[in-house]
Amino acid sequence: MQRALLIDEIIRHIFHFSAEEGLATLNALARCCRTWEDPALDYLWTRLSSIAPLLKLIPGVELANRMYVSDTFRFSFLEEMKNLTLFQVFQATDPTPDLTRFHFYASRVKHISHQRKVQVHPLILSILRGRLLPFTHPTVMLPSLRSVKLSMYNCDEIHACLSISGALSKLDIDLGFKTRTSNEHIVQYLQDVVKTASDLQHLSVRGSLTGPLMGLVSSMCNIHTLSLRLGPSLTTDALLAISSFSNLSELEIHVGHIAGDDLSAAFAENNTPLFPSLTQLHIRAHTPLLALILDKIPIDALNALHIEAEETVGVPVAWGPVLRNISTRASNSLRDLTIEHHIEIDETELDASSAYTIGPSLGPVKTNTPIPFSDLQTLGSLRHLSKFVLDTTLPPAISDENLTTLIKGWPELQYLDLGSASPVSQAKSLTFRSLCTLAIRTPKLISLVVAPELKGCDPTTIPVDTPSQHTLTRLTFACAPPSDSVKLAQYLHRLFPMLIEVDGLPEHEEGWSEVRNVMRLSPELCHRFHDFLRPT
Repeated sequence: MQRALLIDEIIRHIFHFSAEEGLATLNALARCCRTWEDPALDYLWTRLSSIAPLLKLIPGVELANRMYVSDTFRFSFLEEMKNLTLFQVFQATDPTPDLTRFHFYASRVKHISHQRKVQVHPLILSILRGRLLPFTHPTVMLPSLRSVKLSMYNCDEIHACLSISGALSKLDIDLGFKTRTSNEHIVQYLQDVVKTASDLQHLSVRGSLTGPLMGLVSSMCNIHTLSLRLGPSLTTDALLAISSFSNLSELEIHVGHIAGDDLSAAFAENNTPLFPSLTQLHIRAHTPLLALILDKIPIDALNALHIEAEETVGVPVAWGPVLRNISTRASNSLRDLTIEHHIEIDETELDASSAYTIGPSLGPVKTNTPIPFSDLQTLGSLRHLSKFVLDTTLPPAISDENLTTLIKGWPELQYLDLGSASPVSQAKSLTFRSLCTLAIRTPKLISLVVAPELKGCDPTTIPVDTPSQHTLTRLTFACAPPSDSVKLAQYLHRLFPMLIEVDGLPEHEEGWSEVRNVMRLSPELCHRFHDFLRPT
């Protein structure tokens, strides 16, 4: 054997890629030689999708009637032990089994995701903890565990016991939104996490939280990354507590249910800095609350922002304050911006939307109105923006001139998505000439989603001095293809010679497939093909 294959760092690097081929490969490698055994077993056991493999390591544990039980117990069913004392149960069992084999493998587990419901006899937990010792909390069975995915459906006492570690740094809990009568196990588990996992940095919680659970989450002030999708259970006080976390750099919250006046009053009474370390924010709320929270974020701190504007009864949508706060608070720092606004509309509203004003949103506006360009253009001050996604049910009315105004301040732009929704008939809309503007103004653009009117597209309309853009590789059109696919291909070849992918809406797949076939030809062959098709 080559000596290099006996060096631990090298062999672990190789096994890292071998893990992608499946567990069978790692299992075979672990059996090759003693030198490879530990590295291969580390990768073999590093990730578990359930606790079942661990239960099989406990002496005497077997699967019977879809439940893991121990054959050391003379009583097969819990019903038979209802009238027994704990001493009698201990007397009915053999001495505590040897767990050396269990700990040999359990110490290698770093990530566990409880994806399957595993039914376990309650007394198996006593084997793990030591039946004759007091049941102390917390009990650490997986000392190397770093990340856990846990759901209310799977959070009984033994699942919680096998989800605790002092090395735990990432925790994902899904409690669901159904009403439950009891959640003592999850409360106890989070209390154990607070006591044990001092290095916990990433926390994600989905579902309804009770008061004690919300209090525990609000006390985790050392968290770096926090995702809370809690529905109405997220209170104003909890949000205020979270906003003061000194190390919080990434935050996802859904706060559409919180009243803007209540949060404004809470912020006014607070004397500590708000969101002092926040650099990434994903927030779902109504626009007045969006504007309020964005106004409290330190200037030039945000690098990435994803906002989802919600429809709330009695709360009108007003984009002006939101977009102005983005431009004033993050003009020198923001690099990634996504704006979402989805509504339910019928065809009559869609047809009528073209008649709505596209002027500034100075006050309350209709909820089914596109974002006015006068509000949108305030984002032009984001001079370091590299990604902009606009995902709205009703796309804004943007002309070629508007697009030029918007992107002229974005020299670093690499990803531009103006929406995949088909634009309605509007007084202003993009044309194929906007592609020339993008070729000139966005020299670093890599990916583009746009919905211009392609009728009349002709490469001869491109000004002679227009430079070719050599970084765009993917282009998606949210519109129907033109009748002349050859001219469009020539137009794109001229502006974006490095283009690899051209896609369109699924309902026009046949037309866009023809465009892609022509695009595969070289510019010279494309020109000859067009001459061949030209009527004589």
